[in-house]
Amino acid sequence: MFASFLMYSIMNIINIKSNDSKESSRCMEGDKMGSWRNFLQKMHRSRHITFQFMAVLSLLTFLLISLSGCYLFPKEEEVLAPPLIEPPEITYDTTAAKKGTVEKKITGSGSFVSISQSNLFFKSRGGRLKGIYVKLGDEIKEGDIIAELDTGDLKNQIEVQKINLKKARTRYNQVKAQGGDEYSRQLAWYDVELASLQLENLERQLEEAVLRSDMAGTVVYVNNNVQEGDYVNTYQTLVRIADPRQLQLQYSGSNNSDFKLGQEVNVKIKDRVYSGEVVMTPANVPIDAPDNMKNIIRIKVEGLPEEVKMGDSAQIELVLDKRENVIVLPRSLVRNYMGRKYVLVLEDGLKKERDVEIGLETATEVEIVKGLEEGELVITR
Repeated sequence: MFASFLMYSIMNIINIKSNDSKESSRCMEGDKMGSWRNFLQKMHRSRHITFQFMAVLSLLTFLLISLSGCYLFPKEEEVLAPPLIEPPEITYDTTAAKKGTVEKKITGSGSFVSISQSNLFFKSRGGRLKGIYVKLGDEIKEGDIIAELDTGDLKNQIEVQKINLKKARTRYNQVKAQGGDEYSRQLAWYDVELASLQLENLERQLEEAVLRSDMAGTVVYVNNNVQEGDYVNTYQTLVRIADPRQLQLQYSGSNNSDFKLGQEVNVKIKDRVYSGEVVMTPANVPIDAPDNMKNIIRIKVEGLPEEVKMGDSAQIELVLDKRENVIVLPRSLVRNYMGRKYVLVLEDGLKKERDVEIGLETATEVEIVKGLEEGELVITR
């Protein structure tokens, strides 16, 4: 707009100059003797035109300087558009839903123990321990001496009492031989019976101080907490004897309540599987059984090989429930949110949530009852 105004002003000045020149020529030719008034008017117009021309010239000069000054500034760099980055393609790891078998089972290990055992202890009296005469692993016969209490001079007292008994019998025979009356013979006989009873009492005390095995077997426990000279109470177990020919597998775990009498159990011994049967559980242990028997499972193994010894271990497997030809997924793929169970499936390349109904559950697998068909892709990651 400013340039258009400038060109318009310049053209106007040129036109005015041209008109004035033409008019001056006509005045000189037509009327060289024009009036003074006309001459002054023309001079006034000439000054106005000159002033207007100088103003336009100044503006033109300013414009040229302004335009040329733009070249003194550094050239602006062209702003490049940011490169377009295509988002990476989203991929998922999937697994196809398949049918299979899911089992809820208990696995663990147990050890073989003898079902015929006897804890040996003093029943009638306590006392200072004279000694324990067996050690772990010893083979014992019924009646063998296991331990003794210190009896002091009890044996000597027995010998003295034997003499007293003989004296009493001799006196009785003397009274009888001399023809003593009934009263004298009766008193003499009472002395014989009294001496005999005292001897029997001393001999019983001696026998009660000796601990004998009541069965044949192997020593599987010795109480090493008592030493010679220590006081031993009645019913304090000193030794345990077990029959190594009568063995059962013993198991104990947090899931003992799942075992029921008569259940079949697979027992694995050295890569060979044997059939077993639950014969004792905590639910059917007698009330008066020892505390260590109230939290164990006993399993009878059929065809137990002879080389199996007490203390040997074996693996057990008890199948509690089994479902065949059902859709089975790893337990980790089933998500749970506020009671809602669902899986992530891939449909047409898109991730979607799918509600499912589950059936049998194990520690690692779940049965899908509803919500998922065989062959559908389940997102694993």
